Amino acid sequence: MSEALVIFKAIPQDVEKQLLLQKLLAKNETIYLRDKFDRQIPLSPVSINSNFQIKCTSPEKGSMNVQENSTFTASFSLQGERYIFDTQPVVGSSYVTLPVLNLFHLQRRRNYRYVLPQDYSAEFVINYLNQTICAHTCRLLDLSTEGCAVEISQENANLNLEDLIQAEIFLGDRNPIIVQGVIKNIRAKDDAWLVLGVEFNHLANASEESIINSLTDLQRDIYLRKAG
Repeated sequence: MSEALVIFKAIPQDVEKQLLLQKLLAKNETIYLRDKFDRQIPLSPVSINSNFQIKCTSPEKGSMNVQENSTFTASFSLQGERYIFDTQPVVGSSYVTLPVLNLFHLQRRRNYRYVLPQDYSAEFVINYLNQTICAHTCRLLDLSTEGCAVEISQENANLNLEDLIQAEIFLGDRNPIIVQGVIKNIRAKDDAWLVLGVEFNHLANASEESIINSLTDLQRDIYLRKAG
């Protein structure tokens, strides 16, 4: 079954943040640092100071290529709950230090569809229709690990319910995500545009993880933009 998507809940209070990080240290949970190539680098916390800086060890420290002031995403789990924070890692000779810049609790919601903002670059490009090569570029309206809704020009569309499609999802400047699915709904938006409801059927684990990571990043960016 596909994973749930996530909704952000900020943890702004210093007391709550410190208690959570102390639990992380006491239970010796692994922190995963995600780099710009979507690699997950495991880190073991050693200590936490009053400035919310986590000192860690890492088996991959020597291979970490971190530019000064580059912001990364890190995550950890506690008692089945997942948390993520922004950080600017400092790689020393013996330890990696992670300043906790923004800490969020990821509240999972199954079957939740995330509506893409109008000003966000989001395309759904159909490459195969019923195993025949084609090229239909659609506007991606909403997305989950279960399916999506897309907008397509009526003059370019010769589509029917239960058509099989293979497509690539382009979100911002991230690498394309390959999906396969079935058209489950077709409705007219107006005289020029149709809205298609697509249900994914053979979603690879890598594609599912890419959808979750992409939407997690997008939700975080929008939250920070509103908070700022």
